[in-house]
Amino acid sequence: NGTTLILTINRDLQAAAEKILDDALETYGAKGGTIVVMDPQTGELLAIAATQRMDLNEFWNYGAIYHNASDFNPAISTPYEPGSVLKILTMAAALDSGTVTPGTTYLDTGSILVGGAMIQNWDQNPWGVQDMTGCLQHSLNVCMATISTSMGATTFYSYMSNFGLGHLTGVDMAGEAAGRLKIPGDSDWYPVDLGTNAFGQGVAVTPIQIMMAASSIANHGRSVTPHALFAMVRDERQYNVPAQFAGSPISAQTADTLSEMLANSLEFEGSMALVPGYRVAGKTGTAQIPVNGFYDSTKTNASFIGWGPVDDPQFMIYVWLEEPSASIWGSETAAPVFAQIAEKTVILLDIPPDSIRNQLAQK
Repeated sequence: NGTTLILTINRDLQAAAEKILDDALETYGAKGGTIVVMDPQTGELLAIAATQRMDLNEFWNYGAIYHNASDFNPAISTPYEPGSVLKILTMAAALDSGTVTPGTTYLDTGSILVGGAMIQNWDQNPWGVQDMTGCLQHSLNVCMATISTSMGATTFYSYMSNFGLGHLTGVDMAGEAAGRLKIPGDSDWYPVDLGTNAFGQGVAVTPIQIMMAASSIANHGRSVTPHALFAMVRDERQYNVPAQFAGSPISAQTADTLSEMLANSLEFEGSMALVPGYRVAGKTGTAQIPVNGFYDSTKTNASFIGWGPVDDPQFMIYVWLEEPSASIWGSETAAPVFAQIAEKTVILLDIPPDSIRNQLAQK
């Protein structure tokens, strides 16, 4: 009682995120969506936009808008299968454990047998000889299953657990869900899961979990705990909330190498996520939605996680669009939404373009 709370939320960025999200739902015919903006160096949450939204001046309408408590803030409360955005964590684990290097190549035949089940690429085609950047650029499921099985279950699941999958992040908001990471020994874990989990299928996460995990890649190996409380004021004294580090799941060298690979893969692809004047790193995700025990190829969750500027990340953005109908692909829906919110973010946070920052750094 009597304490004033100061939030990390940037009200201009919050308004922009809500507007961009609303426009995206209309443009891409999505059922719902979430956009989160975070400072990957401190964990400060700068914007959290989601649908449905209520008018807080009419709080008594809560029950008519939110049918479940988890609907209120899906960024922390609604676990889902993220698809290919999880590939950045698989690649981080593979690089960090020495299973692969960026130049490691393999022959992509379009399919691989894992635990007696056939795993195929998103387009069901072979991609020939690929290095690890090509693996990320073309988002190859077969590549991810190849490196996860090369790592082995013990190493792979150890890294995923250290990234925080299946655990609460400890974000300072009510209603956080832990998601689910099945591991060997669980009654519903099967050997094929080692292959499918590597590309984000058969694992349930929240956007905030992926952001905390990915902050270790953007932040030289150290992950940060997301938080929305900036400070408390009581008796005319302000008590600031310090940044909390959640762990060091990967080395600084692994983090910096992977950030560069992800930036290159977006640039080689000519991705719709690119932001003029700023190098960004990131990854799309397109995950088929399970319906009655089977994956429906016509219904997807489209996602994108990205951060920038690559040499000094000051923002990380997560975009999740539920069941877009204009296109099922994250590369054609979530990626351009990322670019839109990133362009707003660099303006509102007053982050100069890379060329100007580099000139200032040399003076």
